[in-house]
Amino acid sequence: MKKNVLITLFILATVTNVLAQNQLWSSSLSAASREYWGGRFNNMSIGFKFSPAITFVSFEGVKNFRGMSDGAAKINMTVGPVADFYFAQKYAFSTGLWYTVKGVSYNIYNSFYDTDVFVQKPLTKDEIKANAAEFNLQYLQIPVSLKIFSDQVTPGMPFYIQFGGTLDINIAEKPVNYAKNALVQYRDRVSPNSGIFGFGEANLLLGAGFEKKLGTGTDAFFFGLQYQRGLSEINRGSSFADMITKTNQLVIDFGLKF
Repeated sequence: MKKNVLITLFILATVTNVLAQNQLWSSSLSAASREYWGGRFNNMSIGFKFSPAITFVSFEGVKNFRGMSDGAAKINMTVGPVADFYFAQKYAFSTGLWYTVKGVSYNIYNSFYDTDVFVQKPLTKDEIKANAAEFNLQYLQIPVSLKIFSDQVTPGMPFYIQFGGTLDINIAEKPVNYAKNALVQYRDRVSPNSGIFGFGEANLLLGAGFEKKLGTGTDAFFFGLQYQRGLSEINRGSSFADMITKTNQLVIDFGLKF
């Protein structure tokens, strides 16, 4: 009887010791995990931006495109999530995924229709000679940038500067006024099944603004200005090799961070 009791007590003591060691190991692992990952992701803020943007183009054309020039600036929108990863008190890696519409506009002169393309294939009765070509280009933008924050300009409102770049992926090109769009008319004659604009583009990103804290937590309202300068041309294929278009944007940034 005593032997059975001693064996039972030994087993209970062993199990208790194992459980205690396991609890200690789990606590240590949890603390180490918090120290490792928390130092990298605990100071992370995610938000959403809703920003009007002014798009204007830089255009150069030769040969068949000499009868063109860059058109008027267009007002569009940029919306999407933003994420700031703070790796120091005043420094953050900033990224996101933005849905951006860019309005691209060209002026068309009469000499555009004097080229061999239209001499050999004149406009049909359903087509109208155009004095413009406008498109709404839809992009998914992936920003990669650094934000540097100042001390608080006023209580709860630091100033920040931002610099980096964006990678833009073209998801759609929509001609405005299809029947009266000079570049669509040109495309239909030289390469009917091709697009006019390429897969995407890269931009330089520069910005500055303010963040206003909302309460005692991490919630904040941000506002500022952002300039995106196109670094790559957006026209596509050999049919449009003689025209170079780059987009630039002035973005009025508004958003909330949580």
